[in-house]
Amino acid sequence: MAAHLKPPQHVFILPTPCDQYNPLFDTVQSTENFVLQRTKASKSQFLNSFLGTIQNVFDGKQAPFRILFRRQLNAQALMIAEAETQKNIDHAWTWIQENFVLGLQVLDDAQEKEEWVLTKIRSLVTRADKGTDDITSDEKVRSASRAFRQTFNVLPSERLVSYYSCSFHGKMMNQGWMYISENYLCFYSFMLGMETKIFLELKDIGDLQKEKSKRGVFADAIRVVMKDGREYFFSNLFHRDETYDILVQLTTLTMERLLRNTALEHAPGQSNGDDSESVKDVFSVDVDSLESNESPYSPAPTTRPLRLGLEEQKRDNQFQLRFNLPTSEHLMEESSATMVHGDKTDMFHGRIYMSESFLCFICTETNPCVLALPLFTIRRVERMNSRSAMYALNILTWHQMRLVFRLNGPRTQCEKFCSTLKTNLKLQVRAMRSLKPFLATCFSEALLADRPDVAEKDSGLGWIFEFPGDPKKLKNKSKTKLWLQYFKDNGRNLTMNKAATFPKLIRVGLPNKLRGEVWEACSGSLYLRAMNPGEYAKLLKDNEGKMSLSLEEIEKDLNRSLPEYEAYQANQGINRLRNVLSAYAWKNPDLGYCQAMNIVTSAILIYQSEEQAFWTLNVLCDRLLPGYYSTSMYGALLDQTILEHLLEKTMPILSKHLKKVDVQLSVACLPWFLSLFINSMPLVYAFRVLDCFFFEGPKVLFQISLAILKVNGDELLASKDDGAFMDVLKKYFSTLDESAFPNSTNPKARALTKFNELMLVAYKEFESVTAEMVAELRRNHQLKVVHNIGSFTKRSQLRNITPGKFSKDEMSVIYDRFYSALFYGRSQSGRGSSKQGEARALDANTFVSFLGSIAHWAQVDDDQMEGDEVQPINGLPQHRRRGSTSTTSTARERRRVVGKHFVSRLFDRFDDNGSGILSLQEVTTGLGDIIHGDMMSRMQLFFDMHDLNKDGTLNRDEILGMSESLLFIYRYDDGDTYLPAISNFIRNAFEFAEKVEPVKKEEFVVEDEDEDEDDENDGVKEKKDTKEGESGTEASSVPSTPKATGTTPQPQEEFEIQMSLPSFRMVVLADETLERFFDSGFSASFKLLEPLDRQRGLFAREVFDSLLSEGRKLAGSIAGGIQGRGRPHHAPTSSSSSSLPTADTNKSTASISEKQDTDAVVVPAASSIPVAAADAAAVAVAADKTKDSDDDLEKISREDADADGDEDDEDEDDEDGDGDDLLDEVEKFLTEFDLEGGGKKDLGLTSAAGAVDPTSP
Repeated sequence: MAAHLKPPQHVFILPTPCDQYNPLFDTVQSTENFVLQRTKASKSQFLNSFLGTIQNVFDGKQAPFRILFRRQLNAQALMIAEAETQKNIDHAWTWIQENFVLGLQVLDDAQEKEEWVLTKIRSLVTRADKGTDDITSDEKVRSASRAFRQTFNVLPSERLVSYYSCSFHGKMMNQGWMYISENYLCFYSFMLGMETKIFLELKDIGDLQKEKSKRGVFADAIRVVMKDGREYFFSNLFHRDETYDILVQLTTLTMERLLRNTALEHAPGQSNGDDSESVKDVFSVDVDSLESNESPYSPAPTTRPLRLGLEEQKRDNQFQLRFNLPTSEHLMEESSATMVHGDKTDMFHGRIYMSESFLCFICTETNPCVLALPLFTIRRVERMNSRSAMYALNILTWHQMRLVFRLNGPRTQCEKFCSTLKTNLKLQVRAMRSLKPFLATCFSEALLADRPDVAEKDSGLGWIFEFPGDPKKLKNKSKTKLWLQYFKDNGRNLTMNKAATFPKLIRVGLPNKLRGEVWEACSGSLYLRAMNPGEYAKLLKDNEGKMSLSLEEIEKDLNRSLPEYEAYQANQGINRLRNVLSAYAWKNPDLGYCQAMNIVTSAILIYQSEEQAFWTLNVLCDRLLPGYYSTSMYGALLDQTILEHLLEKTMPILSKHLKKVDVQLSVACLPWFLSLFINSMPLVYAFRVLDCFFFEGPKVLFQISLAILKVNGDELLASKDDGAFMDVLKKYFSTLDESAFPNSTNPKARALTKFNELMLVAYKEFESVTAEMVAELRRNHQLKVVHNIGSFTKRSQLRNITPGKFSKDEMSVIYDRFYSALFYGRSQSGRGSSKQGEARALDANTFVSFLGSIAHWAQVDDDQMEGDEVQPINGLPQHRRRGSTSTTSTARERRRVVGKHFVSRLFDRFDDNGSGILSLQEVTTGLGDIIHGDMMSRMQLFFDMHDLNKDGTLNRDEILGMSESLLFIYRYDDGDTYLPAISNFIRNAFEFAEKVEPVKKEEFVVEDEDEDEDDENDGVKEKKDTKEGESGTEASSVPSTPKATGTTPQPQEEFEIQMSLPSFRMVVLADETLERFFDSGFSASFKLLEPLDRQRGLFAREVFDSLLSEGRKLAGSIAGGIQGRGRPHHAPTSSSSSSLPTADTNKSTASISEKQDTDAVVVPAASSIPVAAADAAAVAVAADKTKDSDDDLEKISREDADADGDEDDEDEDDEDGDGDDLLDEVEKFLTEFDLEGGGKKDLGLTSAAGAVDPTSP
């Protein structure tokens, strides 16, 4: 037996020191080395409330059961297991006794005992709880994560990011703890018996705002606004900015997943004939099998807290954006430093950074500079003796440029920096070998070698078809000379230092032949091209001949890409454009191709080669303009929202005018952003905008857009509609080459064009629009935009769905649950789907999650959880199973298998085309057949699902399988009415089924099958024995043979039986319970209603407190009125047993209940319970938060009812209306706390005629 007992999941923890003699715990069992303890139970509700408050204030929430290990009696104790239920802790205790006791008896040394036990426990935890916080290296995070999971019943795989002490402002202020995990934002408070729980999904957050506290004194608050408008205000956050940053980072990641989840099209760049079996094989590898050669007791390494990983991710992102580095680079070392450039005396004071492949330096003082130096361009590094610094590094680059870095940090930091640099340089030998052929593609190399025509063979289309504009007017020669001198002084291409004069050279315009290379250097695509040699050609070669949806769209747009430029009227230009767009679609199939990408790419190809344009397009879509060219155009819509916000702040009069005349700003401005002004301005000026854009980033688009509106402000204020608005702007763009001051007497002023004026206005009047401001505004508005896109996508998809008989609201719920299952299913699996269309369809696993969110019986995985732990599916709380406290782990596993099989068959039933995935339409159709079908169709559904051999009949095993499925579906129902119904079903099915050829057997023992059935039914036999009208023989077994009825001997041969569909229907209709199930019960089990939110627990508590206070006053006033009338009393004179007489309805009580996740309160009517007893019972209920609170309250009610039994009997025929008056008063009071516009209904207030007798069993 011991060999088959498995350790319980999520009970054992990494050994943690604790106090064995904690006064809050009682010892239940103990041995020489192990102690089983449970929390001290107190009869004082005030003491329990006080202890709960202390735990809440100090975040010391502990599980009620725990197991300690001690190497000897008085040694330091280590907690090795904890559980919420006694069942789980008993399981762990038994496992420990069976697996540790014998081993400890062999060891004599106490230290050896401790090492042996702790090694096994660590191994058990780290291997069973992979990917959870139970094996994190931070003890505080482990403890907080356990408290978080215990409080909110989330999956063990849900990682806790951070937790903070704060206050929640509802009807009153509650001090508690905020928990932030991967997918949820939660708050918990327990103060003097008042419990508050708030459970919010990050994907439903619509806005996050920094606020001051309610009194407006301290900036320590955050307001969370949900997408449905609900608001939550948290204050007393001493780390407010840190909390806000974490929430913003997590919601950003959540929004990215949500956008992929709700996209109108998925993976448009995926090949039409691609098969993802190879991808499936990679992810279907059994990790445990790979570790089979390791010792079973060798502990796996602990994980780092998730918060540290997020902090590193944020730091890496900032580092990559600052220096325009590839996303593969991670910040490894940094230090304060001073840079000296060659033989110059100028010194730059700043910070030096190092990643795997780059050495970077930035100085932001009066003489700014930015340097990102690839390590494979360093020829030699020497350590110099310096008086001003302990460590000085002399670096010689590939281009013979000498740089000296004086490290100003502590000695240990400098030594670590130098050691890491040495290691990283050794890893760059292979990249250095490919450097020379790469530099041959850079025009700057040919320019300094005085051979400017060397790079013509592999350059942009402009080298062949000429560049746009007049070279003389553009002053190309003068600009080229300036850049030549800059390259000599500050390096070139990969080793170029962006000094103070660099921005000036950019803004005056780049020379045509250098424009492509400088765009690369500014955007960072130069580094990508250097680090990925040959990848572009490999993409084209590997995907040659394949087709995809993106390629079909590309072919349509090729001839519409800059048709005015000569190159795109010839095959040479068209082929280059096709190659670049196709290669990007293959590299990024999730995005593929979007209109407007062809415009931007065709412009880039004029100045860059195919490979250069390919990597520049990568940077453009992934970093500079994220989300612009996705199927939802999320980034472009977000930036339009930001532009409207900036217009309102900088030009409020124009903003009000546009709103007044109903002119949509995005009608004109959205094309500017998508095409980067290429389709709006003359090409010569559009390329000047691109020069600034690649260097300064997206803020340039906002500055120039605002400047355009500013310059044309007077004309725009005169426009009355969209047409006039567009005409003003179109006329302005066509005259950009004209003089801005034609009537000026100053020749220099007359020489200024309108484009020069536009750039001056953009950089001077809108200098306040910085990259940091744009990033902040993007974070602030992204949630609203994503939810708007989600709403649009939802409406679009629902319009294409045939709803059947489902209402609009029901279809909305089905859609939400469908995509919620996809959302959390992807996050748990850690990957998306690679098949086109599969990404927005349910597979077998996500279908289980989806079905469990609308039908509580379909929550299959709850049966494998220990005890009464119930975990949410898709963020929704599950139902708790009632009436089963003795279920063995074997029976639970059997029931889980039965449930998996049933749901799997239902999945196959919904999957009409056998694709292995379910679309939203298939799910809707399948649910419609069940919910809106008739009783006969549901019977046929069950029949077909259990007819495994598809012969049109059910054999013996299939009938038993049907009974198991019914038991699985009925397992949550109260009472035992379904047990005899299923037993009768088996009896009648075997009796009325057709018997065919007998099968000879040596012996057939019915009791063996009955024993298995009894294990599945959790003791059906014992419960049936207590039924009236049934003999013990009849109830003892399933009557599958005459022997089972107790009338004939046990047979030696078994007849094979076959039950047809008509016979099955007859058997079902013969039983009232089963008939009701197939008629309405099964269809009614699907709840297409939005669940009550957890955060209403606070409001429910406030309602109950108010009801309690008013109930006391009301009971007292009624008691006084009755005593004033001089009613006779037959109860004892003791105050503890005095009671109020009741009317003819006094046996009934009014039940006021708040059905929340945390509160379940039932208050008997004052007319049937003494006032003092009612107050005591109410206080007890308010303070008691255990799962047996309802049973305790029922016990109180029964005791009070027994004490007043004589009064109830005597007042039974009293025709006075005191009971009705009481209900009228309570009902009038409840209207003040109406939750949903129907307080009486929602609060469970029953009428006098329909109230429940608390004395009834």
